[in-house]
Amino acid sequence: MRNWIIGAAAVLALAVPGVAAAQTGYVGAVISNTEFDAGDDFDAYGVEGAVAFAGSGSIVFEIDAALSDSDDTDTGYGLVGHVYSRNDSHLFGGFVGVAGSDDTETWTVGLEAAKYYTDWTLAAAVAYGNNDDFGSDGWGVNGEARYFVSDNFRLNGNLGWATIDYDGFGEDDAFSYGLGGEYQFASLPVSIAAGWSHVEFDEVDTEADTLSLAVRYNWGGTLRDRDRNGASQAGVLGGLGGAFGL
Repeated sequence: MRNWIIGAAAVLALAVPGVAAAQTGYVGAVISNTEFDAGDDFDAYGVEGAVAFAGSGSIVFEIDAALSDSDDTDTGYGLVGHVYSRNDSHLFGGFVGVAGSDDTETWTVGLEAAKYYTDWTLAAAVAYGNNDDFGSDGWGVNGEARYFVSDNFRLNGNLGWATIDYDGFGEDDAFSYGLGGEYQFASLPVSIAAGWSHVEFDEVDTEADTLSLAVRYNWGGTLRDRDRNGASQAGVLGGLGGAFGL
């Protein structure tokens, strides 16, 4: 089991800066520590990024991507593409993603939505996932609440559930939840994000906690601008990844 980092497209942001500059996005570095209830733990480090760009009308395209590595695990990656419609009131759309390492690969597809209030955003996603290497598939849901203390200070929490079917081993349910926040400095477009997430599996009786810290370079406005007008969907899908135990 590994923590699936779904960040955003650092490679795309660097390769097409003209497109990236048209909307909001970020690139950053991440470190994390995952501790299992059996006493094992490992540190990981990586890069992440996100970029969104407008299509016709209210249609938005977003790409999230990340790479992570650890002394104890293989190099992992995540890549998600989104297409959604967004206005001042809400967001609705779908996504396709892939995450894996040297030995395994998981594909996901699903729907996502968000409702905007003055200082709150309520977001949710439902996804189906499949991993041929392990002979497993399943589906899950995740909800996320984001509260903006100010335009550049966000607090967030999530709650998720998934059911996974393993060939020859039966089914298992996974629960995940977490808390986090992000603060962007007023004098420069740099933010610091921190988070804690927990995932537990019923049948295999395994739990894990992950602490993470990220430093991001942002473009296109405030954190609230990113939430309402830019690349905003990596967080709610990150919670789904924890529920699937990817």
